Amino acid sequence: MVNTKKTSRRTSSSMVGFGTAITNFWTGYFDFMGRASRSEFWYGILFVFILNWLFTWLVGGIVATIVSAVLFIPTMALSVRRFRDAGVWVWLYIIPMLIIYVIPIFRGATWYRMMSINAVTPEMFGYSFFFIAFMVLCIVVGCLPSKR
Repeated sequence: MVNTKKTSRRTSSSMVGFGTAITNFWTGYFDFMGRASRSEFWYGILFVFILNWLFTWLVGGIVATIVSAVLFIPTMALSVRRFRDAGVWVWLYIIPMLIIYVIPIFRGATWYRMMSINAVTPEMFGYSFFFIAFMVLCIVVGCLPSKR
């Protein structure tokens, strides 16, 4: 009998190595439905951090911006998969991400000018507090064991 059930390569909660995590990161570019173990998540985040750091400090300019933009979607997909694997409602990741990226767009040039001169306004304080709280949530979810 032929097994017709489709299996995902991301259903395993076992520990993966750095190379496997990077392979899963790129092959799961648009995969928001699978799961990502803690090791896969943290190795993927480490990979993104290293690439962003290298391109920002060694190359800079538009190239670093393009690299960050290319890494944005697979990083979101990896995070959604980790939230799902940890048993956390994925909208707790998606909604804050939209807020974090949409507010500066709607606020326009004034917002970016305030950010560049490190202006401390109540509005900026609220945004910063929200951003830090969201990052803490992501770290906590990244450390949670798999619910599977």
